Amino acid sequence: MSEAVYNRVQLGRETTAGTSVAATTVFPVDTGFLGFELDRASETPDEDFGNSDRVQNRRSSTGLRGATGSLPFVCRFQDIMHMFEMHVAGSVTPSGSGPYVYTYTFDSTSDTLKPYTLEYGDINSTEDEFEAAGVIASDLDIGFDALSAPGNSMWTGNAGLLALNRVPAALTGSLAAPTALETMEGHKTILSYGSTSTAFGSLTALTSSLKAFRLTSAINAVRRAYGGASDIASGYGRSAKGEVSFEAMLKISATTDTNILDIFEVAGSTPTEQRWRIAVDGEGNNGMTLDQRVVFRTVNLGDHDGERLYQVNGEFVRDATLGGRGQIILTNDIASVP
Repeated sequence: MSEAVYNRVQLGRETTAGTSVAATTVFPVDTGFLGFELDRASETPDEDFGNSDRVQNRRSSTGLRGATGSLPFVCRFQDIMHMFEMHVAGSVTPSGSGPYVYTYTFDSTSDTLKPYTLEYGDINSTEDEFEAAGVIASDLDIGFDALSAPGNSMWTGNAGLLALNRVPAALTGSLAAPTALETMEGHKTILSYGSTSTAFGSLTALTSSLKAFRLTSAINAVRRAYGGASDIASGYGRSAKGEVSFEAMLKISATTDTNILDIFEVAGSTPTEQRWRIAVDGEGNNGMTLDQRVVFRTVNLGDHDGERLYQVNGEFVRDATLGGRGQIILTNDIASVP
């Protein structure tokens, strides 16, 4: 018997995409994750055999396989690097020492993502253990929902995963999650803003104003396959340009009226862009900042618990200082990606 309460997800960083490795750490995920769906591209040609049966005996075939999964998780300072390595930029080495500083710039000119082997299943059922190889995240969203008191609006995320293959395989034994895992909290998050000529470290903090924030990033990854001796794709390419959209809820005030609504409504064909920094504060050395140049697409009225708020939607814009469409700086006490 296989029981959901014993489900576990484990990760290992690959050297070559699709060549599986033993997992090195446990990555806790939300309850209910069922793993990857394997598509073997099974088809039956529509051929005439003198009868009306659509599927004929021994005329089916399988093509190029691929696997997909949707991984829901809570954002934690000590191990969210895995999601960034699979989606933003890979093989990042931290600088400093106590805190260690990981800098992830959205990769705009090359493909540096780190592929992973992802193991999952019931630790007590050898029949319900699997591994997916060559895993990257084509989509990633992280953020927190509108704050209420009392209430806990944690930073949560979801990774849209692609894998080159999925097979039954035993979970690597004797692994554990990092000994300390601190959740990122919405109520410990501050938005800072300013003109595009203002350094990110000098932006003005918009205190007591940010009610909710979430970004959604897509790199439009696709499997690249060619004729040969295997039914597994050889790697990944891009079907379209990468993009990051965001949505935020902000308190209506003289400050947000001037620096959000008025900027959106200014006359002219060229929208005014801003620099934003979203900073999440944790205990000790733990922290995360999201630096981005933004353009507003809509600024409308929203509502939460009877409070009228500005509902802001927009997109990240390429910024020369950042070297891409955004940058994530994570600090913690972890010397290297587990």
